[in-house]
Amino acid sequence: MEELLNIGITEKEIKNMIEINPNIKELDNQEILKNILILKNEGCNETQLKNIIVSNPFYLSRSIDDLIHLISKLNFLGITNLNVTFDSNSWLLNKDSFEIDEFLEQKINQGMSKEEAIDLIDSGMID
Repeated sequence: MEELLNIGITEKEIKNMIEINPNIKELDNQEILKNILILKNEGCNETQLKNIIVSNPFYLSRSIDDLIHLISKLNFLGITNLNVTFDSNSWLLNKDSFEIDEFLEQKINQGMSKEEAIDLIDSGMID
């Protein structure tokens, strides 16, 4: 939990996060640090890190491989400034890359252009 304190998350916030996602108690500092570094590599500053993790404590339990695939998919689609995207929609980090593909396919089948569907993802309008 030391890594969470280092980015400004308070003990009270950590307690609330554990109530939402009890699996956090099982994580060691190295696992937490790996997830933090993924966000830092996408340009997240300390405030964004804190906002993302506190608002979506399930992020810390995500597999690194799944996160890398998700970020690769979003980059492939041309979504830039992922730090801003994740800060405004931290729950996007709970999606898998195949769910992004399914969302795009569904929206395109409904008559939307691929670019319009990508804009929905970028703006957090993905269900």
